[in-house]
Amino acid sequence: MAAAKSVAHTTTQSKVEVAKYLREVLDHVSDSTMTVVETRLEENFSGGLVGKGIATHLRIERSDGTGMLTCYERITGTLDGRAGSFLLQASGFTDRHHAVHGSWEILEGSATGDLAGLRGYAAFAAMPDKSAKTGWSADTTLTYWFDQ
Repeated sequence: MAAAKSVAHTTTQSKVEVAKYLREVLDHVSDSTMTVVETRLEENFSGGLVGKGIATHLRIERSDGTGMLTCYERITGTLDGRAGSFLLQASGFTDRHHAVHGSWEILEGSATGDLAGLRGYAAFAAMPDKSAKTGWSADTTLTYWFDQ
């Protein structure tokens, strides 16, 4: 029986600045404490992952400021020097301090260019940031590998 082939995993950190933020209420009932919202973001990544992301979030926002989200995003740029793009799927929540916490996963088969075969997962935390153009920035830690 052949041993399973080991694939090297790499971890890298990036800073994310939200460059554009569009918000649209999709559903709100006056006597409900929850609102369905769509947000569209343009993001700039720096660090181990350098590039631009275009994201669409579907959010549930509660009247106390907490909530949850699901997201798809395409990131185009370089990952530790390798150029291409990939799609990710994310989920997360907003806490009572308005910070957003979550995780994302690279969709298998979505990577292009020198990133073909890319797999991985990440954790992120987004916080209000007065120095950012839209008032938001995030930190993300990505663990990735390439399928052979």
